[in-house]
Amino acid sequence: MNPIEKKVTAIEKSLIILSIFSMEKPSLSLKEICDQVGFNASTTYRILHTLSEYGYIIRTADKNYCIGTTPLSLSAIYQKTNQLTQISPVVDHIRDMSNETSSFFIQQDNDRICLYRAHSRDMIRHNIDVGTQLELNRGASGRVILAYGRRLQDKAGFFKNIRDKGYYLSVNEHNAALFAVSKPILSESGQLIGALTISGPISRFNEERKQFFLDLLTEQIGQVKIL
Repeated sequence: MNPIEKKVTAIEKSLIILSIFSMEKPSLSLKEICDQVGFNASTTYRILHTLSEYGYIIRTADKNYCIGTTPLSLSAIYQKTNQLTQISPVVDHIRDMSNETSSFFIQQDNDRICLYRAHSRDMIRHNIDVGTQLELNRGASGRVILAYGRRLQDKAGFFKNIRDKGYYLSVNEHNAALFAVSKPILSESGQLIGALTISGPISRFNEERKQFFLDLLTEQIGQVKIL
């Protein structure tokens, strides 16, 4: 038996398999899954069959595997339970008012995940969609999440400065052609919920637009009421 298989339960093996699917690699063959998780083919096939029965995995026409519809239902429950469904129309409204892309990011472990996104209606698109997982220590939303989360107790320095301003502006950082400005959404008790962001091409950014974006973010964040 592979030594990896000795250390984990069947439930853990199922979660490990689910965790290897990504936006970059949404469809995987049985061999690809076995190679990535280190389980033998019979064990992997048996787990995939069980996951398929419960809707967590589906078999595609080309005999590969991809995520099924059950996680979508769980995501909807998560959003409703955490009162996040009210943020989706806010993201859409910001896109409509700014004519730029609007996004909402939450933290998951050492990453940030795009939970809602409304793309600008022009032809310029960013390579980020709902569900995209990005590094936490990069980008405007990542900096904001850190400043109001793990680095909340910093008494001075970079993250304290972000909190003092109430926002973070990213220019020529993650992508030299783009800007991003982000502000936190906090619960009524002051806990960080996530980061609301406006982003677009640097060619459309200036100080006047910056102030407009900040005012728009502030106004729309005021519409969100999370206990």
